[in-house]
Amino acid sequence: MTTKDWSAEDFFAKAQEFDAQNKKDEALYFYNEAVSLDAGMIKAYQARAVLLLSDGKYQSALEDFDFLASFDKTNEYLKERAVCYENLGDFKNSLELYTRLLLQEISPEAYYNIYKIIQAHPEFKSQVNLSDVSQFMSNYVDEERALKFKEAASEEDLDQKNAFLDLYISLLPPDSKYLYDAYLQKAQAEVFRYRLCFDKNFREELKQKENLTEKELNQKYKYNSKALSELNIIYAIQKFNEATRYAADFNEVNFLDDEVKKIVKIANH
Repeated sequence: MTTKDWSAEDFFAKAQEFDAQNKKDEALYFYNEAVSLDAGMIKAYQARAVLLLSDGKYQSALEDFDFLASFDKTNEYLKERAVCYENLGDFKNSLELYTRLLLQEISPEAYYNIYKIIQAHPEFKSQVNLSDVSQFMSNYVDEERALKFKEAASEEDLDQKNAFLDLYISLLPPDSKYLYDAYLQKAQAEVFRYRLCFDKNFREELKQKENLTEKELNQKYKYNSKALSELNIIYAIQKFNEATRYAADFNEVNFLDDEVKKIVKIANH
């Protein structure tokens, strides 16, 4: 049987074979043939859209995902469309979709992408009020969701880490066993950022310990120094005090008191 006698299903099956072999050009040809014969073959559009996205053909992928979204009432394609818009440089639409995804799924990935775009393109900051997003999300208090943000927090992207820790705290229920740990981590993260920005001796010690140049240090621990001030150390002390409320015993209380004393010394220098 020649291809002129093939049905849309035949073309789709052949496309799937090539797709599984990572032969993208051949797979794309057969997906195109399948939808040309059956314009309502949703599975062919889905497979083609994923293929186009993986191949960096964002405009074509977006067209397919937009078409699929017109039939989908559950916003299943928010992430894919947001990725396409972001890579096409349309940050306005990308931010809108990432925000919808974030509020729908409480998605750490969506939050990080929002944060990343705003960091790189501050002119779009007014479009997404992250504090409003955080406030909205606080209505979805849940330990499992909270832990997703903690697990997703980068140890090296310090601004992102602090943002994720804020969300970690905001999503924990008031009786959560994780609150002590959450406030402690947030305080320690604030202290680390503060010292990295304002404590020259600390920076030198860190460079020697990790064998990094000044430039490499800045590249490793991504942070916006303009967003920091000496008020951050006061904020850290507040978080240590918050942790005290959830301490399990006097040993934890004494540990926190010692940490605050260390911070006061740092601040005085």
